[in-house]
Amino acid sequence: MSKKSLLSIAVAMAGFPAFAADLPARKEPPPAPAPVFVWTGFHIGYNRGYGGAVLDASVGLANPLLGGTATRTFDQGSGWFVGGQVGYDYQLANGVVLGVESDMQWSDIKSSHQATTAASNPLVATYANTSQSLEWFGTTRARAGYSFGRLLPYVTGGVAYGETSASGVQALAAGLISSGYARQTNVGWAAGAGLDIALSGRLSARAEYLYLQLPGVSAPAIGLTPPPLPPLAGSFSTGLMQAHMVRGGLNYRFGGLSDLMPSTEGGIMALLFQKPSLDWTGFYAGVNAGYGGGVVDGVTAFANPGLAFSTYVSNRTGGAVAGGQVGYNHQFANQIVLGVETDAQWSGVRAWHQATTIGGPNGFVFTDTPNAMNWFGTTRARIGYARGSSVLYATGGAAYGEIATSGAQVAGALFTGSGARTQFGWTVGSGTEYALTRNLSLKAEYLYVSLSGVNGPAFGAGPAPFLGSFSTGRFTTNVTRIGLNWRFGGQEPAPVVAKY
Repeated sequence: MSKKSLLSIAVAMAGFPAFAADLPARKEPPPAPAPVFVWTGFHIGYNRGYGGAVLDASVGLANPLLGGTATRTFDQGSGWFVGGQVGYDYQLANGVVLGVESDMQWSDIKSSHQATTAASNPLVATYANTSQSLEWFGTTRARAGYSFGRLLPYVTGGVAYGETSASGVQALAAGLISSGYARQTNVGWAAGAGLDIALSGRLSARAEYLYLQLPGVSAPAIGLTPPPLPPLAGSFSTGLMQAHMVRGGLNYRFGGLSDLMPSTEGGIMALLFQKPSLDWTGFYAGVNAGYGGGVVDGVTAFANPGLAFSTYVSNRTGGAVAGGQVGYNHQFANQIVLGVETDAQWSGVRAWHQATTIGGPNGFVFTDTPNAMNWFGTTRARIGYARGSSVLYATGGAAYGEIATSGAQVAGALFTGSGARTQFGWTVGSGTEYALTRNLSLKAEYLYVSLSGVNGPAFGAGPAPFLGSFSTGRFTTNVTRIGLNWRFGGQEPAPVVAKY
Protein backbone atom coordinates (compact mmCIF):
# COMPACT_ATOMS: atom_id res chain seq x y z
CA MET A 1 0.00 0.00 0.00
CA SER A 2 1.36 3.43 -0.95
CA LYS A 3 2.28 6.05 1.59
CA LYS A 4 -0.41 8.27 0.13
CA SER A 5 -3.16 5.68 0.82
CA LEU A 6 -2.03 5.16 4.42
CA LEU A 7 -2.05 8.87 5.02
CA SER A 8 -5.65 9.16 3.74
CA ILE A 9 -6.86 6.40 6.07
CA ALA A 10 -5.19 7.99 9.07
CA VAL A 11 -6.77 11.37 8.38
CA ALA A 12 -10.22 9.80 8.00
CA MET A 13 -9.93 7.94 11.35
CA ALA A 14 -8.73 11.03 13.13
CA GLY A 15 -11.82 12.94 11.99
CA PHE A 16 -14.33 10.22 13.02
CA PRO A 17 -14.84 11.38 16.65
CA ALA A 18 -15.69 14.87 15.53
CA PHE A 19 -18.15 13.53 13.03
CA ALA A 20 -19.80 11.25 15.63
CA ALA A 21 -20.24 14.18 18.00
CA ASP A 22 -22.37 15.90 15.39
CA LEU A 23 -24.86 12.97 15.27
CA PRO A 24 -28.18 13.28 17.24
CA ALA A 25 -27.86 11.87 20.79
CA ARG A 26 -29.83 8.67 21.57
CA LYS A 27 -31.67 9.25 24.88
CA GLU A 28 -33.84 6.88 26.92
CA PRO A 29 -37.57 7.55 26.41
CA PRO A 30 -39.13 9.66 29.19
CA PRO A 31 -40.85 7.63 31.93
CA ALA A 32 -44.53 7.00 31.35
CA PRO A 33 -46.79 9.13 33.51
CA ALA A 34 -48.28 7.37 36.52
CA PRO A 35 -51.65 5.88 35.59
CA VAL A 36 -54.65 7.78 36.87
CA PHE A 37 -57.02 5.48 38.76
CA VAL A 38 -60.50 5.41 37.22
CA TRP A 39 -63.54 3.90 38.96
CA THR A 40 -65.44 3.08 35.77
CA GLY A 41 -66.48 -0.57 35.57
CA PHE A 42 -68.56 -3.37 37.05
CA HIS A 43 -67.88 -4.64 40.57
CA ILE A 44 -68.91 -7.60 42.70
CA GLY A 45 -68.21 -8.04 46.39
CA TYR A 46 -68.87 -9.20 49.94
CA ASN A 47 -69.89 -7.31 53.08
CA ARG A 48 -70.63 -7.85 56.74
CA GLY A 49 -71.87 -5.55 59.49
CA TYR A 50 -73.95 -4.89 62.59
CA GLY A 51 -77.11 -2.88 63.10
CA GLY A 52 -80.19 -2.36 65.21
CA ALA A 53 -83.48 -0.59 65.83
CA VAL A 54 -86.18 0.07 68.42
CA LEU A 55 -89.19 -2.07 67.46
CA ASP A 56 -92.77 -1.66 68.65
CA ALA A 57 -95.93 -3.79 68.45
CA SER A 58 -99.62 -3.56 69.40
CA VAL A 59 -101.94 -6.43 70.34
CA GLY A 60 -105.71 -6.33 70.89
CA LEU A 61 -107.92 -9.22 72.13
CA ALA A 62 -111.63 -9.38 73.10
CA ASN A 63 -114.69 -11.57 73.57
CA PRO A 64 -118.30 -10.72 74.53
CA LEU A 65 -118.04 -12.01 78.12
CA LEU A 66 -114.61 -10.87 79.28
CA GLY A 67 -114.37 -7.62 77.35
CA GLY A 68 -111.12 -6.60 75.72
CA THR A 69 -107.44 -6.06 76.44
CA ALA A 70 -104.85 -4.07 74.52
CA THR A 71 -101.05 -4.14 74.88
CA ARG A 72 -98.34 -1.89 73.37
CA THR A 73 -94.68 -2.91 73.61
CA PHE A 74 -91.27 -1.41 72.72
CA ASP A 75 -88.09 -3.47 72.50
CA GLN A 76 -84.48 -2.83 71.50
CA GLY A 77 -83.26 -4.91 68.56
CA SER A 78 -79.80 -5.61 67.13
CA GLY A 79 -77.83 -8.23 65.24
CA TRP A 80 -75.38 -9.24 62.51
CA PHE A 81 -75.97 -9.29 58.78
CA VAL A 82 -73.85 -10.60 55.89
CA GLY A 83 -74.22 -10.64 52.13
CA GLY A 84 -72.93 -9.52 48.78
CA GLN A 85 -73.33 -6.74 46.22
CA VAL A 86 -72.98 -6.11 42.48
CA GLY A 87 -72.90 -2.76 40.72
CA TYR A 88 -71.56 -0.49 38.03
CA ASP A 89 -69.81 2.90 38.32
CA TYR A 90 -68.97 5.50 35.67
CA GLN A 91 -66.42 8.22 36.32
CA LEU A 92 -66.93 11.53 34.52
CA ALA A 93 -64.07 13.72 33.32
CA ASN A 94 -64.58 16.14 36.26
CA GLY A 95 -64.06 13.36 38.85
CA VAL A 96 -67.74 12.80 39.68
CA VAL A 97 -68.61 9.10 39.89
CA LEU A 98 -72.18 7.93 39.25
CA GLY A 99 -73.33 4.37 39.68
CA VAL A 100 -75.93 1.84 40.70
CA GLU A 101 -75.62 -1.05 43.14
CA SER A 102 -77.80 -3.91 44.34
CA ASP A 103 -77.14 -6.05 47.42
CA MET A 104 -78.73 -9.02 49.17
CA GLN A 105 -78.24 -9.76 52.90
CA TRP A 106 -79.00 -12.50 55.40
CA SER A 107 -79.90 -10.79 58.68
CA ASP A 108 -80.08 -11.59 62.38
CA ILE A 109 -81.30 -8.09 63.36
CA LYS A 110 -84.10 -8.73 65.85
CA SER A 111 -85.60 -7.80 69.18
CA SER A 112 -86.27 -10.49 71.76
CA HIS A 113 -87.87 -10.48 75.20
CA GLN A 114 -88.30 -13.50 77.46
CA ALA A 115 -89.69 -13.27 80.99
CA THR A 116 -90.72 -15.95 83.49
CA THR A 117 -92.27 -15.17 86.88
CA ALA A 118 -92.90 -17.77 89.61
CA ALA A 119 -94.92 -16.99 92.78
CA SER A 120 -95.23 -19.03 96.00
CA ASN A 121 -98.73 -18.21 97.27
CA PRO A 122 -100.70 -19.24 95.37
CA LEU A 123 -98.27 -21.35 93.35
CA VAL A 124 -98.56 -19.72 89.91
CA ALA A 125 -96.30 -18.78 87.04
CA THR A 126 -96.40 -16.43 84.07
CA TYR A 127 -94.40 -16.59 80.85
CA ALA A 128 -93.78 -14.24 77.92
CA ASN A 129 -91.69 -14.69 74.77
CA THR A 130 -91.89 -12.05 72.03
CA SER A 131 -89.63 -11.17 69.10
CA GLN A 132 -89.46 -9.16 65.88
CA SER A 133 -86.93 -10.03 63.19
CA LEU A 134 -85.51 -8.77 59.92
CA GLU A 135 -84.91 -12.18 58.29
CA TRP A 136 -83.28 -10.91 55.10
CA PHE A 137 -83.13 -7.69 53.13
CA GLY A 138 -81.80 -6.22 49.94
CA THR A 139 -81.43 -2.79 48.37
CA THR A 140 -81.11 -1.35 44.87
CA ARG A 141 -79.56 2.10 45.12
CA ALA A 142 -78.09 4.91 43.06
CA ARG A 143 -74.61 6.13 44.08
CA ALA A 144 -72.96 9.51 43.60
CA GLY A 145 -69.42 10.29 44.69
CA TYR A 146 -66.25 12.17 43.88
CA SER A 147 -62.94 10.48 43.08
CA PHE A 148 -59.79 11.53 44.95
CA GLY A 149 -57.70 9.05 43.01
CA ARG A 150 -57.88 5.83 45.04
CA LEU A 151 -60.46 7.27 47.47
CA LEU A 152 -64.16 7.49 46.60
CA PRO A 153 -66.49 9.05 49.20
CA TYR A 154 -70.13 8.71 48.16
CA VAL A 155 -73.78 9.03 49.13
CA THR A 156 -76.38 6.45 48.18
CA GLY A 157 -80.13 5.90 48.27
CA GLY A 158 -82.91 3.87 46.69
CA VAL A 159 -85.43 1.09 47.18
CA ALA A 160 -85.21 -1.54 49.93
CA TYR A 161 -87.03 -4.85 50.30
CA GLY A 162 -86.96 -7.60 52.89
CA GLU A 163 -88.79 -10.15 54.98
CA THR A 164 -89.84 -9.19 58.49
CA SER A 165 -91.47 -11.43 61.06
CA ALA A 166 -93.07 -11.06 64.49
CA SER A 167 -94.19 -13.62 67.04
CA GLY A 168 -95.44 -13.63 70.60
CA VAL A 169 -96.64 -16.09 73.23
CA GLN A 170 -97.86 -15.09 76.68
CA ALA A 171 -99.25 -17.24 79.49
CA LEU A 172 -100.82 -15.40 82.45
CA ALA A 173 -101.53 -16.71 85.93
CA ALA A 174 -105.29 -16.28 85.37
CA GLY A 175 -105.12 -18.98 82.67
CA LEU A 176 -105.12 -16.76 79.59
CA ILE A 177 -102.74 -17.92 76.85
CA SER A 178 -102.38 -15.63 73.86
CA SER A 179 -100.30 -15.98 70.70
CA GLY A 180 -99.78 -14.54 67.23
CA TYR A 181 -97.34 -14.92 64.34
CA ALA A 182 -96.70 -13.17 61.01
CA ARG A 183 -94.06 -13.18 58.27
CA GLN A 184 -94.27 -10.78 55.33
CA THR A 185 -92.06 -9.43 52.52
CA ASN A 186 -92.34 -5.65 52.20
CA VAL A 187 -90.82 -2.83 50.16
CA GLY A 188 -89.40 0.42 51.61
CA TRP A 189 -86.35 2.62 51.13
CA ALA A 190 -82.71 2.98 52.17
CA ALA A 191 -80.14 5.79 52.27
CA GLY A 192 -76.58 6.18 53.49
CA ALA A 193 -72.98 7.17 52.82
CA GLY A 194 -69.62 5.47 52.60
CA LEU A 195 -66.02 5.40 51.42
CA ASP A 196 -64.39 3.07 48.87
CA ILE A 197 -60.59 2.65 48.94
CA ALA A 198 -58.77 1.07 45.99
CA LEU A 199 -56.22 -1.45 47.31
CA SER A 200 -55.07 -2.39 43.82
CA GLY A 201 -56.20 -1.92 40.25
CA ARG A 202 -59.03 -4.39 40.83
CA LEU A 203 -59.62 -4.78 44.59
CA SER A 204 -61.20 -2.13 46.83
CA ALA A 205 -62.31 -2.00 50.46
CA ARG A 206 -65.41 -0.25 51.77
CA ALA A 207 -66.83 1.26 54.96
CA GLU A 208 -70.52 2.23 54.85
CA TYR A 209 -73.44 3.45 56.97
CA LEU A 210 -76.96 2.57 55.80
CA TYR A 211 -80.41 3.47 57.15
CA LEU A 212 -83.19 1.08 56.10
CA GLN A 213 -86.94 1.47 56.57
CA LEU A 214 -89.55 -1.22 55.87
CA PRO A 215 -93.28 -1.39 56.74
CA GLY A 216 -94.32 -3.55 59.68
CA VAL A 217 -96.42 -6.71 59.66
CA SER A 218 -99.91 -7.57 60.91
CA ALA A 219 -101.86 -10.79 61.51
CA PRO A 220 -104.65 -12.32 63.61
CA ALA A 221 -104.05 -13.12 67.30
CA ILE A 222 -105.93 -15.47 69.60
CA GLY A 223 -106.35 -15.82 73.35
CA LEU A 224 -107.32 -19.11 75.03
CA THR A 225 -109.09 -19.00 78.40
CA PRO A 226 -109.92 -21.75 80.94
CA PRO A 227 -113.11 -23.67 80.03
CA PRO A 228 -115.97 -22.95 79.80
CA LEU A 229 -114.97 -19.36 78.96
CA PRO A 230 -114.90 -18.57 75.25
CA PRO A 231 -111.60 -17.71 73.51
CA LEU A 232 -110.55 -14.16 72.76
CA ALA A 233 -109.97 -13.08 69.17
CA GLY A 234 -108.07 -10.09 67.87
CA SER A 235 -105.04 -8.97 65.92
CA PHE A 236 -101.53 -7.60 66.32
CA SER A 237 -99.39 -5.28 64.25
CA THR A 238 -95.84 -3.95 64.37
CA GLY A 239 -94.49 -0.51 63.65
CA LEU A 240 -91.91 0.41 61.01
CA MET A 241 -88.69 -1.57 60.82
CA GLN A 242 -86.14 1.29 61.01
CA ALA A 243 -82.62 -0.12 61.14
CA HIS A 244 -79.28 1.70 61.45
CA MET A 245 -76.41 -0.37 60.04
CA VAL A 246 -72.61 -0.11 59.87
CA ARG A 247 -70.80 -2.46 57.49
CA GLY A 248 -67.48 -3.11 55.81
CA GLY A 249 -66.70 -5.05 52.68
CA LEU A 250 -64.50 -5.85 49.69
CA ASN A 251 -65.22 -5.33 45.97
CA TYR A 252 -63.58 -6.81 42.88
CA ARG A 253 -63.83 -4.48 39.88
CA PHE A 254 -63.79 -6.11 36.46
CA GLY A 255 -64.73 -5.55 32.85
CA GLY A 256 -65.43 -9.15 31.92
CA LEU A 257 -65.13 -12.75 33.07
CA SER A 258 -61.51 -12.89 31.87
CA ASP A 259 -60.62 -10.41 34.62
CA LEU A 260 -61.40 -13.05 37.22
CA MET A 261 -58.17 -14.84 36.21
CA PRO A 262 -54.95 -14.20 38.21
CA SER A 263 -54.13 -10.49 38.36
CA THR A 264 -51.55 -8.95 36.01
CA GLU A 265 -50.31 -7.00 39.05
CA GLY A 266 -48.71 -10.12 40.50
CA GLY A 267 -51.66 -12.13 41.80
CA ILE A 268 -53.35 -12.30 45.17
CA MET A 269 -50.18 -13.47 46.98
CA ALA A 270 -48.26 -10.42 45.77
CA LEU A 271 -51.09 -8.20 47.05
CA LEU A 272 -51.14 -9.90 50.46
CA PHE A 273 -47.37 -9.82 51.00
CA GLN A 274 -46.33 -6.60 49.30
CA LYS A 275 -43.77 -4.45 51.10
CA PRO A 276 -45.13 -1.58 53.25
CA SER A 277 -45.32 1.80 51.56
CA LEU A 278 -44.83 3.61 54.88
CA ASP A 279 -43.53 3.05 58.39
CA TRP A 280 -46.34 2.76 61.01
CA THR A 281 -44.00 3.62 63.89
CA GLY A 282 -45.19 6.55 66.00
CA PHE A 283 -47.84 7.97 68.29
CA TYR A 284 -51.34 8.58 66.98
CA ALA A 285 -54.73 9.93 68.08
CA GLY A 286 -58.15 9.62 66.48
CA VAL A 287 -61.92 9.39 66.63
CA ASN A 288 -64.39 6.58 65.89
CA ALA A 289 -68.09 5.75 65.69
CA GLY A 290 -70.10 2.56 65.19
CA TYR A 291 -72.82 0.25 66.49
CA GLY A 292 -72.91 -2.50 69.11
CA GLY A 293 -75.20 -4.97 70.79
CA GLY A 294 -75.65 -8.33 72.48
CA VAL A 295 -77.90 -10.03 75.04
CA VAL A 296 -78.28 -9.33 78.77
CA ASP A 297 -80.31 -11.23 81.36
CA GLY A 298 -81.44 -10.42 84.89
CA VAL A 299 -83.22 -11.76 87.96
CA THR A 300 -85.49 -9.85 90.34
CA ALA A 301 -86.87 -11.35 93.59
CA PHE A 302 -89.43 -9.91 96.07
CA ALA A 303 -90.87 -11.21 99.31
CA ASN A 304 -93.09 -10.30 102.24
CA PRO A 305 -94.46 -12.54 105.03
CA GLY A 306 -97.30 -13.84 102.82
CA LEU A 307 -95.82 -13.97 99.31
CA ALA A 308 -92.55 -14.52 97.48
CA PHE A 309 -91.95 -14.33 93.75
CA SER A 310 -89.07 -13.93 91.30
CA THR A 311 -88.75 -12.95 87.66
CA TYR A 312 -86.11 -13.97 85.14
CA VAL A 313 -85.77 -11.82 81.97
CA SER A 314 -83.55 -11.83 78.88
CA ASN A 315 -83.38 -9.00 76.35
CA ARG A 316 -81.29 -8.00 73.35
CA THR A 317 -79.14 -4.89 73.57
CA GLY A 318 -78.17 -2.45 70.86
CA GLY A 319 -77.13 1.13 70.19
CA ALA A 320 -74.59 3.53 68.71
CA VAL A 321 -71.11 4.18 70.10
CA ALA A 322 -68.69 7.09 69.51
CA GLY A 323 -65.40 8.16 71.03
CA GLY A 324 -61.68 8.60 70.60
CA GLN A 325 -58.42 6.70 70.91
CA VAL A 326 -54.70 7.28 71.39
CA GLY A 327 -51.87 4.81 70.89
CA TYR A 328 -48.35 3.96 69.80
CA ASN A 329 -47.06 1.52 67.14
CA HIS A 330 -43.61 0.19 66.39
CA GLN A 331 -42.94 -1.45 63.02
CA PHE A 332 -40.13 -4.00 62.77
CA ALA A 333 -38.07 -4.84 59.71
CA ASN A 334 -40.06 -8.06 59.17
CA GLN A 335 -43.28 -5.99 58.72
CA ILE A 336 -44.64 -6.99 62.16
CA VAL A 337 -46.29 -4.06 63.98
CA LEU A 338 -46.63 -4.06 67.78
CA GLY A 339 -48.51 -1.40 69.67
CA VAL A 340 -50.76 -0.35 72.52
CA GLU A 341 -53.99 1.62 72.36
CA THR A 342 -56.50 3.06 74.81
CA ASP A 343 -59.93 4.45 73.97
CA ALA A 344 -62.91 6.07 75.72
CA GLN A 345 -66.44 5.74 74.31
CA TRP A 346 -69.85 7.26 74.82
CA SER A 347 -72.33 4.40 74.49
CA GLY A 348 -76.01 4.19 73.61
CA VAL A 349 -75.96 0.37 73.87
CA ARG A 350 -78.90 -0.72 75.99
CA ALA A 351 -81.56 -3.35 76.51
CA TRP A 352 -85.06 -1.92 76.71
CA HIS A 353 -88.44 -3.53 77.19
CA GLN A 354 -91.54 -1.45 77.81
CA ALA A 355 -95.08 -2.83 77.84
CA THR A 356 -98.43 -1.23 78.68
CA THR A 357 -101.60 -3.34 79.02
CA ILE A 358 -105.09 -1.85 79.48
CA GLY A 359 -108.07 -4.06 80.29
CA GLY A 360 -108.24 -7.66 81.37
CA PRO A 361 -108.30 -9.02 84.94
CA ASN A 362 -105.73 -6.54 86.32
CA GLY A 363 -107.11 -3.49 84.54
CA PHE A 364 -103.73 -1.81 84.02
CA VAL A 365 -100.19 -3.21 83.90
CA PHE A 366 -97.07 -1.18 83.04
CA THR A 367 -93.49 -2.48 82.77
CA ASP A 368 -90.34 -0.49 81.95
CA THR A 369 -86.96 -2.22 82.33
CA PRO A 370 -83.97 -0.49 80.68
CA ASN A 371 -80.40 -1.72 81.09
CA ALA A 372 -77.58 0.34 79.61
CA MET A 373 -73.84 0.60 79.11
CA ASN A 374 -73.49 4.37 79.53
CA TRP A 375 -69.80 4.52 78.61
CA PHE A 376 -66.88 2.18 78.24
CA GLY A 377 -63.18 2.19 77.52
CA THR A 378 -60.45 -0.31 76.70
CA THR A 379 -56.67 -0.54 77.03
CA ARG A 380 -55.31 -3.10 74.58
CA ALA A 381 -52.18 -4.54 73.03
CA ARG A 382 -52.12 -4.75 69.22
CA ILE A 383 -50.14 -7.05 66.92
CA GLY A 384 -50.35 -6.63 63.18
CA TYR A 385 -48.76 -7.21 59.79
CA ALA A 386 -48.03 -4.25 57.50
CA ARG A 387 -48.37 -4.55 53.72
CA GLY A 388 -48.69 -1.84 51.14
CA SER A 389 -50.64 1.04 52.65
CA SER A 390 -52.47 -1.08 55.25
CA VAL A 391 -51.92 -3.03 58.45
CA LEU A 392 -54.05 -5.98 59.59
CA TYR A 393 -54.09 -6.59 63.35
CA ALA A 394 -55.50 -8.49 66.30
CA THR A 395 -56.06 -6.81 69.65
CA GLY A 396 -57.00 -7.62 73.23
CA GLY A 397 -56.80 -6.35 76.80
CA ALA A 398 -58.75 -4.78 79.64
CA ALA A 399 -62.20 -3.18 79.42
CA TYR A 400 -64.09 -0.96 81.86
CA GLY A 401 -67.37 0.96 81.80
CA GLU A 402 -70.52 2.02 83.60
CA ILE A 403 -73.44 -0.41 83.61
CA ALA A 404 -76.77 1.02 84.72
CA THR A 405 -80.02 -0.86 85.26
CA SER A 406 -83.45 0.17 86.46
CA GLY A 407 -86.92 -1.24 86.45
CA ALA A 408 -90.45 -0.24 87.33
CA GLN A 409 -93.65 -2.26 87.22
CA VAL A 410 -97.22 -1.38 88.13
CA ALA A 411 -99.39 -4.50 88.56
CA GLY A 412 -101.65 -4.05 91.55
CA ALA A 413 -98.62 -2.62 93.36
CA LEU A 414 -95.52 -0.62 92.46
CA PHE A 415 -92.21 -2.48 92.18
CA THR A 416 -88.95 -0.66 91.50
CA GLY A 417 -85.17 -0.95 91.70
CA SER A 418 -82.13 0.70 90.13
CA GLY A 419 -78.36 0.76 90.28
CA ALA A 420 -75.26 1.88 88.39
CA ARG A 421 -71.71 0.58 88.76
CA THR A 422 -68.36 1.06 87.07
CA GLN A 423 -67.36 -2.48 86.16
CA PHE A 424 -64.28 -4.16 84.74
CA GLY A 425 -63.80 -6.94 82.23
CA TRP A 426 -61.94 -7.85 79.06
CA THR A 427 -62.04 -7.34 75.30
CA VAL A 428 -60.68 -8.97 72.13
CA GLY A 429 -61.03 -8.09 68.48
CA SER A 430 -59.42 -7.44 65.13
CA GLY A 431 -59.28 -4.77 62.47
CA THR A 432 -57.55 -3.18 59.54
CA GLU A 433 -56.08 0.28 59.09
CA TYR A 434 -55.40 1.95 55.73
CA ALA A 435 -53.15 4.99 55.20
CA LEU A 436 -54.98 7.73 53.31
CA THR A 437 -51.90 9.99 53.51
CA ARG A 438 -48.54 9.76 55.28
CA ASN A 439 -50.22 10.82 58.55
CA LEU A 440 -53.98 10.16 58.15
CA SER A 441 -55.42 6.63 58.21
CA LEU A 442 -58.87 5.02 58.15
CA LYS A 443 -59.65 2.19 60.58
CA ALA A 444 -62.38 -0.49 60.58
CA GLU A 445 -62.55 -2.62 63.75
CA TYR A 446 -64.56 -5.29 65.57
CA LEU A 447 -64.42 -5.62 69.38
CA TYR A 448 -66.09 -8.06 71.76
CA VAL A 449 -66.47 -6.36 75.17
CA SER A 450 -67.45 -8.27 78.31
CA LEU A 451 -68.18 -6.41 81.59
CA SER A 452 -69.47 -7.68 84.92
CA GLY A 453 -73.16 -7.17 85.69
CA VAL A 454 -74.67 -5.15 88.52
CA ASN A 455 -76.93 -5.87 91.52
CA GLY A 456 -78.77 -3.93 94.14
CA PRO A 457 -81.88 -3.69 96.34
CA ALA A 458 -85.44 -3.57 95.01
CA PHE A 459 -88.68 -2.48 96.69
CA GLY A 460 -92.39 -3.03 96.33
CA ALA A 461 -95.20 -0.84 97.64
CA GLY A 462 -98.78 -2.15 97.74
CA PRO A 463 -101.23 -3.46 100.34
CA ALA A 464 -98.11 -4.81 102.04
CA PRO A 465 -94.49 -3.74 101.46
CA PHE A 466 -92.07 -5.99 99.58
CA LEU A 467 -88.32 -6.19 99.96
CA GLY A 468 -86.10 -7.72 97.31
CA SER A 469 -83.06 -7.51 95.09
CA PHE A 470 -82.07 -7.55 91.45
CA SER A 471 -78.98 -8.69 89.55
CA THR A 472 -77.91 -8.86 85.93
CA GLY A 473 -75.64 -11.23 84.08
CA ARG A 474 -72.49 -10.10 82.29
CA PHE A 475 -73.01 -7.21 79.88
CA THR A 476 -71.47 -8.47 76.62
CA THR A 477 -71.37 -6.32 73.50
CA ASN A 478 -70.29 -6.83 69.89
CA VAL A 479 -68.94 -3.49 68.63
CA THR A 480 -68.35 -2.68 64.94
CA ARG A 481 -66.78 0.75 64.45
CA ILE A 482 -65.04 2.92 61.88
CA GLY A 483 -62.50 5.62 62.75
CA LEU A 484 -59.77 8.01 61.65
CA ASN A 485 -56.25 8.24 63.12
CA TRP A 486 -53.69 11.03 62.81
CA ARG A 487 -50.14 9.74 63.16
CA PHE A 488 -47.59 12.22 64.53
CA GLY A 489 -44.23 12.38 62.80
CA GLY A 490 -45.16 9.89 60.08
CA GLN A 491 -42.18 8.44 58.23
CA GLU A 492 -41.66 7.02 54.78
CA PRO A 493 -39.92 3.63 54.68
CA ALA A 494 -36.14 3.57 54.61
CA PRO A 495 -34.74 3.43 51.08
CA VAL A 496 -33.72 0.00 49.77
CA VAL A 497 -29.98 -0.14 48.95
CA ALA A 498 -29.09 -2.62 46.22
CA LYS A 499 -26.12 -4.87 46.95
CA TYR A 500 -24.01 -6.47 44.25
